[in-house]
Amino acid sequence: MSGAGATPAAPEKTARPGGEPPILRIAGLGKSLGGRQILSGIDLEMARGETVAIVGPSGAGKTTLLRCVNFLTPYDEGRIYLGDELIGYRESGGQLRPAHDAVVARQRRRTGMVFQRFALFPHRNVLGNLIEGPVYVLGLPREAAEARAREALREVGLEGKIDAFPDELSGGQQQRVGIARALCMQPEILLFDEATSALDPELVGEVLAVMRRLSEERRTMLVVTHELKFAREAADRMVFMENGRVVADLPTRTFFEAPPTPRIEAFLRAGGHS
Repeated sequence: MSGAGATPAAPEKTARPGGEPPILRIAGLGKSLGGRQILSGIDLEMARGETVAIVGPSGAGKTTLLRCVNFLTPYDEGRIYLGDELIGYRESGGQLRPAHDAVVARQRRRTGMVFQRFALFPHRNVLGNLIEGPVYVLGLPREAAEARAREALREVGLEGKIDAFPDELSGGQQQRVGIARALCMQPEILLFDEATSALDPELVGEVLAVMRRLSEERRTMLVVTHELKFAREAADRMVFMENGRVVADLPTRTFFEAPPTPRIEAFLRAGGHS
């Protein structure tokens, strides 16, 4: 991990073509739990092909925000749009009402979530884990699902592990299988929730290398991370959250080279742990 001055910022990525509407738009998002406000007034937009890193102290609401995007956690206030589709709700008479379960399930297929824990099926080999969603959720023929799985494994560098079971893999390999599983669903946006936090330090790099390559390929990625060196190299924008709010949303180079507040400067100096 890296603080504010340890590594020169990577060159800014080539800007996306103008005029395209955002792939993700969050407006006035709020979430309460047990009488406690977890998220408040979150506004955030993402362009297709952009990588946005969300950083901040523990308890800032970063994971909750991510889970609201794919509606694993229903939100209480505001709206989330993926493209032009309202996520999790439908509007009726000016009021938001919960969308039908089938609609929510379809909407979730537009996102790919990579969790802290790998959540692989222990009784299925790598191929079985990867084709589960495409076959039983998307309805792909098995042959097409297997071809998609092999391509995803090639992307994460695990072509030789297609017949292995999860307990035969290292933690880093299991997480790369988790990324491949998300890729197999061909989502419009990839969501990463501290994808390296459950790994031993020596395994972190192999997962970050895959994520960095996906960013270079212009996959749309919303990444909650404490790996500041990775964020500095891979992200187009940095979002800093604290106390359930977005405190800063800046281009990556600006965020690291000219932190907008003393609090963020201290956070960077502490390597993302303050």
